[in-house]
Amino acid sequence: MRTYFKTFARMFKRHLTRLVSIFLMVLVSVGFTAGIGTSTEKMERSLDDYYRASNVSDLIVKSTRETGFTAAEIAALAERYGGENVLAASSLEIKGGESTLPLEGVGDGITRLYIFEQQNPDELSLNRFERVEDFDVSPDAEKNEFPLYLERETEQLTAFEGDRLTMNVAMGPISFSYEFIVTGTVINPLHFTKMDDVSMQYEGEELAHIAYIFNCPLLSAMIPENDVYITLPTREEVLFSGKYMNRVNAEKAEIEALLDDVAVLTLKENFSFSSFDAYEEKIDGIGYVLMVVFLLVTLLVVLSTMTRLLEEERAQIACLQTLGYSPFMIVSKYLLFALVGTLIGGAGAYFAGEALSYIIYINFDWCYALPPYTMHSAPIFFILSASIILVSTLVATFAAGIHKTRETPAVLLRPRTPKAGRKVILERIPLLWNRLSFKYKSTMRNVLRFRMRFAMTVVAVMASTGLVVAGLAVLDCCLFQNIGTAAMIGVSVVVLVFAALLNAVVIYTLTNINISERNRELATLMVLGYQTHEVDLYVYREIYITSAIGIALGLPFGCLLCLFIFNLLDFGSLAGISWFVWIVAALLSLVFTFAVTLMLRPKIQKIDMNESLKAIE
Repeated sequence: MRTYFKTFARMFKRHLTRLVSIFLMVLVSVGFTAGIGTSTEKMERSLDDYYRASNVSDLIVKSTRETGFTAAEIAALAERYGGENVLAASSLEIKGGESTLPLEGVGDGITRLYIFEQQNPDELSLNRFERVEDFDVSPDAEKNEFPLYLERETEQLTAFEGDRLTMNVAMGPISFSYEFIVTGTVINPLHFTKMDDVSMQYEGEELAHIAYIFNCPLLSAMIPENDVYITLPTREEVLFSGKYMNRVNAEKAEIEALLDDVAVLTLKENFSFSSFDAYEEKIDGIGYVLMVVFLLVTLLVVLSTMTRLLEEERAQIACLQTLGYSPFMIVSKYLLFALVGTLIGGAGAYFAGEALSYIIYINFDWCYALPPYTMHSAPIFFILSASIILVSTLVATFAAGIHKTRETPAVLLRPRTPKAGRKVILERIPLLWNRLSFKYKSTMRNVLRFRMRFAMTVVAVMASTGLVVAGLAVLDCCLFQNIGTAAMIGVSVVVLVFAALLNAVVIYTLTNINISERNRELATLMVLGYQTHEVDLYVYREIYITSAIGIALGLPFGCLLCLFIFNLLDFGSLAGISWFVWIVAALLSLVFTFAVTLMLRPKIQKIDMNESLKAIE
């Protein structure tokens, strides 16, 4: 057993680069998958936490009568849902200088005014306001001064020009003057968007201000209550889940049957909540398409790494067989190698996914006064993607290892018989083949003879290039076609960065394996008198040709991914993608390929000719 365990350390040291490659592949793909999947869950849970913490109303019942709700109607709703779950208010739109309400100082534009009977925002049992800023003023009710709170400024909403509104009321020979002093700014949880809220319009014009007045009996008497906010008792369903929407729609139908002349709105009709939920669905759409590709590419490269490692370890397997180790003991060594690589990569991917999820979430700060980031754990996407890669890798490694142990030590100690020489497809085209120089003929034979290696490299580069195309295309739609928002731009950048990282790691891993497998061949060329740069180019030409084929196929594959994504997001088109996207995607892959060849050049130069050539003996 001591000898057996010594081989572990030697194997990890000898194949450290492969271990790092497995770690990086798992880190990038699982990190991306977990991050995208977790971000949608986190958005959903953050919105749900905000909805519960602010006790946001599930239903808004609006009276379509000028006289508003009667006391009996409000009492009927309170009896059905409980008095603590029902909040009545008055709302009206005031257009500067044109309103029948004698309110001065609103300035230009339209002001939506909400009037509550409560003393201040802190007494609201539903739709609890968040204070943004409190001003150092103290309205005195005895002097007919009352506090007025403004919705905080956004791209759409602005502050009043002054700090107070004046209302003069004449009742016969007696006139009254009321002052409404701007006491602070707040965020109504029903209006937490920073974007142009389509619900903030009146007669085709956008609102300029939203104001809230509390505890003003005169206004309450003058303006009927025409809004009733309702929260459903015992809310156990997650916001916008199927069960939640079924319950809300059922209650909506009941209210419409109970009351006449009303319009019942759910949170699906609220711009802030529904648009936030829609962005979550869009990220979900992008994620599900790209997750599959990321995982397939990773599986392809990791499985290629392990099966080709076993091929290099033929002599080691033979030695262990002669020492009497069982096939399971022999294969366990390589299973451990794969397990360590994927587990370390998976551990890193978990934290990368959590960080990515948070980065995606805070990107939406451009568009919303974001609800606090939830602490709710959402590991399902991480567990699922990591398990797929781990199980697939271990099963493939076990199968390949058992297959190797079925060969006799004498066969394993000898190098694998080279593939029989035969014409490659280009040799059957004399017009093209005869024009190639000897070095290019040699390169093309090496590229095309090893079909499995060629296919795996091309498919991996094709898929990773397609991901880069998809990331650039979505970014292009947001930036240059004015589709989407700053938040979607941030998500697109994240997708592009991870696609580019995957592309670079794929090319590095496959190129590194290619060089490692050919030490003896490259050493032979050095012994024959090839200069260092000639040996480099001998390898580089194959890499560049294979990568170029993968990139060429990656562009149409990227088109297919874009079609899926545009269909899921319901925006963008292939025709609308800027011409430079295709060029930049191809150039990025070529740059990565070139950078990898420079990084691996020292590995070629350090090949020990004597050790490589006598390795078999």
